[in-house]
Amino acid sequence: REVDGVRRVVVHPLDGGGPVPFAATPAVASYRWRPDGAAVAFTSLDPMPAGRAAARARGFRPVVVDEDWRHLSLWVVAEGGEPRRLTEGTTVFAFAWSPDGTRLCCACAERNLVDDSYVFQRLFVVDATSGERTPLVDNPGKLGDFAWSPDGRRVAYVSAADRNDPHAGMLYTVDVGSGEVEARTHGFLGMVDGLHATDEGFVAVESVGTRSRVRQLDAAAEHVGVYEPSAPRLAVEAATQRGGRLALAASHRAHPAELFVVEDGVSRRLTDSNPWLAERAFGEQRVVRVRARDGLPIEGLLILPVGYEAGRRYPFVVVAHGGPEAHFQDGWLSGYSQWGQLLAGRGYVSWYPNYRSSTGYGVEFCKRDHGDPMGKEFEDHLDAIAHFDAEGLIDPDRVGIGGGSYGGYTAAWAATRHSERFAAAVSFVPFVDIRTKWLTSDIPWEFYYVHYQEKWPWQQPGLLADRSPLTWAERCRTPLLLLGGTDDSRVHPSQPFMLYRAVAFATDTPVRYVQYPGEGHGNRDNTNRLDYALRTLRWFDHYLKGDGDRRAKAPPPLDVDYPQ
Repeated sequence: REVDGVRRVVVHPLDGGGPVPFAATPAVASYRWRPDGAAVAFTSLDPMPAGRAAARARGFRPVVVDEDWRHLSLWVVAEGGEPRRLTEGTTVFAFAWSPDGTRLCCACAERNLVDDSYVFQRLFVVDATSGERTPLVDNPGKLGDFAWSPDGRRVAYVSAADRNDPHAGMLYTVDVGSGEVEARTHGFLGMVDGLHATDEGFVAVESVGTRSRVRQLDAAAEHVGVYEPSAPRLAVEAATQRGGRLALAASHRAHPAELFVVEDGVSRRLTDSNPWLAERAFGEQRVVRVRARDGLPIEGLLILPVGYEAGRRYPFVVVAHGGPEAHFQDGWLSGYSQWGQLLAGRGYVSWYPNYRSSTGYGVEFCKRDHGDPMGKEFEDHLDAIAHFDAEGLIDPDRVGIGGGSYGGYTAAWAATRHSERFAAAVSFVPFVDIRTKWLTSDIPWEFYYVHYQEKWPWQQPGLLADRSPLTWAERCRTPLLLLGGTDDSRVHPSQPFMLYRAVAFATDTPVRYVQYPGEGHGNRDNTNRLDYALRTLRWFDHYLKGDGDRRAKAPPPLDVDYPQ
């Protein structure tokens, strides 16, 4: 918390009293207690160079792109002592103490840039006394969680399988002494979402499609057991273990994440953060598998409307996740950008597909979009619509689609290239021209390595133009709601702006672009989150309900009736 205007580590005495600063430190970004509790390691942003600081004080505040950054350095401090700096000339994005408190495993990169945090983090060991930094493993590509074994001999880490792998989802161990690496999940048709050290070894949270489970590992990272929630079916977000007992943070179809403890293989819920949910009606949520036209099985979550009646056809909304290296789990699917039960309460069937290129199904499945953006992966959406139409569940003339980031790209593609299939689209923070998105984003190297086969935009202009919604803007006949933040560094605000202008000038199709001042790649402010959700629901209601030619309707009113 802030102490005298500086973010510092504070402690709360168990015998009462207010918070006490642990030590006088520079502003703390993140921290970890040493295992003996007598010291804290923390990262802090390096001071601004004196000349730059003086210029800023006089009102000169230019931003030098890709160069105007400072390292995030590692420090250590004992209670009440003087902080001691351990690293210079490198950025430490994450770190973990060895069990004996003599060393730290650190995820380091040469620059404190988003792209470096995505694809260039590598593992080092830092001596807690001298600050000597030793390379531990040249992990390929993306890096996830890492943890020391209880005996300090190994570090387990979650990494990409290779530099073209879009996700860090495979588990490895490295022998700290020899540097020997062992792959623990080679060929795993799922992913490791999280890793945590325990007194006995490790626990790993795994996703296998829409299901999640917790794998228990010993100090050598050998399999000990698996806990897979079944009654109730839970989506595990985090797990830890002590004395053979598991503790979980997990969500359910009917509630967001709560705390559970597992005893004798049975989970017991300890918290009830939203008791009012017990008074609400929910639509039934089902795990459904459909077969794509090339025979590939595609899994997803189908949410039926509250009061569902068999034999009746309902308006239908496809909700596409971003990434595309992400996936939906069979848990809580309602929020400002995932409208699950909000749509169910308004009479919609909604579909949350783990289309090809999603995580949770292994490395090969995750790479299935490489070199083919909006190709077969978009056909997965069309094939799901055809599947539910054939079942008599949905009205094919009242199909909507929405999503954010890559999901926004998906919705924009649906509204333009496949406009005849969709009666409404909501596209949040979308990229609409891959060439210019690539060159204005904060993750150009991530694009290069994990999605576009190590080719730059100018090396494949035909493909990227063909797969960009902006190219097909004049074909848009789908009422299109575009939304995004003015400070988005991932997808520049010019992206939705270009599609808005193109559709508005080239067609008579209803189109609206809503900007959220100060927001980045996703809304942080709760009022902006609420506005996005309300505008989305109203857009779908306006164009997917009622009779007549819904596409020809003028957009809904500009202003929103916010709840008091």
